[in-house]
Amino acid sequence: MAEKSEKSAARATRNRKKQLNRSILSSAFIPVWFLLLNVSGLVLFALGFLLTRPVLSDIAVKSSSYSDPDILLPMPFERVVLILIDALREDFITGSAPADSYFSTLVAPAQYAEAQPENAAVFKFIADPPTTTLQRLKALTTGSLPTFIDAGSNFNGQAVLEDSWINQLLSIKGGDRIAFTGDDTWISLFPALKNGTDEKKNKTFAYESFNVWDLYTVDASVTADMSSLINRKSEWDVLIGHYLGVDHAGHRYGPNTEKMKEKLAEMDDAIKSVINAVNDDPDVLLIVLGDHGMDDKGDHGGDSKGEIEAGLFLYSSRPFLAPLKTVESVNQIDLVPTLSLLLDIPIPYNNLGSPIASAFLGPDSDYQQLASAARLTSEQINKYRSSHPSFAGFREISSLFDSASTAWSTKDYKKISELHYEFQSANVNACREMWARFDIPMMILGFLVFVATLAAMLIFYAVFDGDKVCASDYLSSFYKKIITGAIAGALGGYGVSGIWWADRTIEFLLFGASIGSLLGFFVGLYGLRRSLPRITQPSSWSVIALFYIILHGMLFASNSYVVWESRSLSFLLVSFGFILFAASFRISDSVKRGTSLFNAVMFIVVTRAADYPKVCREEQLPFCTTNFYSSSASSMSSITTIIALFLVAFVLPSFIRSFLATSASDEGSSKLWIGGGLRLALALVGLYWALDFVEMDSRTIVSPEEVRPYKYLTSRLLIGITLVGGPLAWYRASPLCLRVEMTNNQELIKRAAEEGDIETVERIKPVSVEIIGFANAYGSLYFLLFICLYAAIALCTKPMGGLALAGMVYQILTLLELSDALDIQSKSALIIPTIIGLMATQYYFATGHQATLASIQWDVAFIFTESIRAPLPHIALILNTFGPFILAGFAAPLTMFYKLSPSPKDFRASEVNIGKMLRASLSMMIYITLLTSFNLIMTAILRRHLMVWKIFAPRFMLAGGAILAVDVAVVLSVFAGGKTIASIFDVFG
Repeated sequence: MAEKSEKSAARATRNRKKQLNRSILSSAFIPVWFLLLNVSGLVLFALGFLLTRPVLSDIAVKSSSYSDPDILLPMPFERVVLILIDALREDFITGSAPADSYFSTLVAPAQYAEAQPENAAVFKFIADPPTTTLQRLKALTTGSLPTFIDAGSNFNGQAVLEDSWINQLLSIKGGDRIAFTGDDTWISLFPALKNGTDEKKNKTFAYESFNVWDLYTVDASVTADMSSLINRKSEWDVLIGHYLGVDHAGHRYGPNTEKMKEKLAEMDDAIKSVINAVNDDPDVLLIVLGDHGMDDKGDHGGDSKGEIEAGLFLYSSRPFLAPLKTVESVNQIDLVPTLSLLLDIPIPYNNLGSPIASAFLGPDSDYQQLASAARLTSEQINKYRSSHPSFAGFREISSLFDSASTAWSTKDYKKISELHYEFQSANVNACREMWARFDIPMMILGFLVFVATLAAMLIFYAVFDGDKVCASDYLSSFYKKIITGAIAGALGGYGVSGIWWADRTIEFLLFGASIGSLLGFFVGLYGLRRSLPRITQPSSWSVIALFYIILHGMLFASNSYVVWESRSLSFLLVSFGFILFAASFRISDSVKRGTSLFNAVMFIVVTRAADYPKVCREEQLPFCTTNFYSSSASSMSSITTIIALFLVAFVLPSFIRSFLATSASDEGSSKLWIGGGLRLALALVGLYWALDFVEMDSRTIVSPEEVRPYKYLTSRLLIGITLVGGPLAWYRASPLCLRVEMTNNQELIKRAAEEGDIETVERIKPVSVEIIGFANAYGSLYFLLFICLYAAIALCTKPMGGLALAGMVYQILTLLELSDALDIQSKSALIIPTIIGLMATQYYFATGHQATLASIQWDVAFIFTESIRAPLPHIALILNTFGPFILAGFAAPLTMFYKLSPSPKDFRASEVNIGKMLRASLSMMIYITLLTSFNLIMTAILRRHLMVWKIFAPRFMLAGGAILAVDVAVVLSVFAGGKTIASIFDVFG
């Protein structure tokens, strides 16, 4: 009989575990669904806001105008040597740098331009943002303009499908008439260059382009290849050499450093060597140029003055230039028609550039040559305009072309040149404006999805409160309706697109599926209206949470507030700290009140400290000073900061355990995981960055080659432990932070019996068991997984950012302690996740980032490898850029788990905890979705603002990345939280 009873109990336990696992999986469906809805809304809005440029595949041919007897062009060059020095800033080459600066060592171009003004000239070479290499190469070869969203493809180059002078040259003069050495981005853009890799031809040498650790190998190889190829002139018409060292020195060390001086001196020697090699050949044109510049820290991608002003140097032993009195500015796309005409090939079909005047006026200031070049360029541009439907309404620009064409018969070539340049300038300005046109219907559809999703989130949050109504009891009622609604909506969207918008089928499928699934949810909710209680009035804490989200969202209405967003967030968080401080006086227990007051003060202090590390954006100058690195003109971390990392490795685990000690949960596994594991992991973070410093610092006696293997060993070991080994051990072992104490009460019972105390004898058991850490069993278990993620993010964050992240972890713990002391979580599940979300954005800035492309710390992609090999570089960049948001999303269940004790033998309590965890996680999604909705509406309203592409578009892209990071982290946290609940149930259920 007893055996049957045991089997029946075991079967019941197994059934409860299965039911619990089903509840966990069904609960995870909700955040996954909301994640997909946010992705859908974001994609639709982005399709309307970040438009791509339409590309025509037509190939240009020489028009009849080329044979007009009045067309007079300079004698073409037979060969061109093009040296591209990546990130060659204008002041590196034009001689405008101060004589005592580190970057005043590349002097050959300015010297030749001064000594031989008819043979050589230097220019400011103005790039259109985004100032990333791949987009610049497209512009330099096709003459077209990039759009803002093109910057995202810098790591994912695709072949250029539009007309270019590269393809024109290969088509006209032969498929192997271009020799190339350097950055392998060229090969991805122009696969035809691979023809030169044949062993017999041996004219193409491509090298890895994204290894910013390498300052010497690629450049030395390019110089050697150039030296060899330049002596084989009969085998090529164009020789391209792309140097990378200057760009890498900028990223690694900054522009005003010894390393940059060394690289520029090397480039100076390389240019002199090429000039000496071609000096006896008047049919060779040498072009030295930068694809973009760099800012004061050596980064690029944005549109600051230093980033867009590159340098250009033209030279030939044949006099061909009109002497310049000053350094003139030309657009980078102007190189395309200039080079095409000087090589006697058709101007690429999509070109928007103008011929460089000095190259066609010539030493004799021949305006007929200039007018001829301008006319041929205008005719090609007009042909492009005629083929492009977007130009149909620009009659004023068309009339400018007509005026310039009509004036040809007057033979007033100076006037004709001016008219053609006026037309070309007006056209390129119109193109810049036209390709900033927005698809308003798509933006509205995206915003509608966001608003409807937010409404569903808020209703779900209000209805399923986790106490009276448990979500897991009702979720099965929604699945079929949500999925059915999504299918029906997708079919409806497909039908609508087929009738009215045949070219927008995918977009309407996406919109239809999103809205349909939401309607399915609302229909399911309406069906349950009689069984659900009324929605209660929100608590004052929930009102404060919504107020803070709205205040944060309103910042997006002003470009100044977006620029200084970190200051505003610091103010909001400090003000909340004072609210917590004031609320703490209401605690009756004096010890508890004193602890809460201390935690509130520390919350304020750490918030202010987090405002200290900063990388200033251009608009903040001169009211901001970068202190994130060793200096404002460097990308190197200071040795003091690295030493502080080791101090954090020693101190932070002790602080964490002190928080856990308040619930006696610094027992069991916490000693190993926090006292040992976390301390070791953070020490390895410090070791990695110390090795990185030794490798970068030219004063050390150890060579970089000796340090590098140990550096990579450290980073790979640590990322393996924190993202694979640690989580796997956590999942398999469920390391509880508990200690069991057993007390033998035989003596006590015996003494009570002797004294006749029958009550004590009956009450006390022979052996009593006490579980130390029981009061925080859920929170301490989940926190062990949280610190694994934190250590991985700390590794991928620069040293100063690593110090900031330690502050974020400490601040989260103070917030959790205050929430417990003030009993906030029982009154509002929204407020603590909202404040952690605000902290995530503040710590995004504190880790050395800004809402600009230039602030992306690309060099962290090489923390694990010397070259771009998926997936480690991508993981490093994601953790570095969005680390604070990922930590915030993953911390959501902690707001419910912290100091939550198990309910032994109570299966219903475990199901209720699943509902509460889901509600806490959903609170974080509500915060980020509402904030992103504010960003979308402000971005749409301000889409014509002067600063839209400089300020509002990058902030929109940050908002998009942040919501994806938070939502994905929340989804993962729900699974991890479910495992936490299941593990506790296995022990106490």
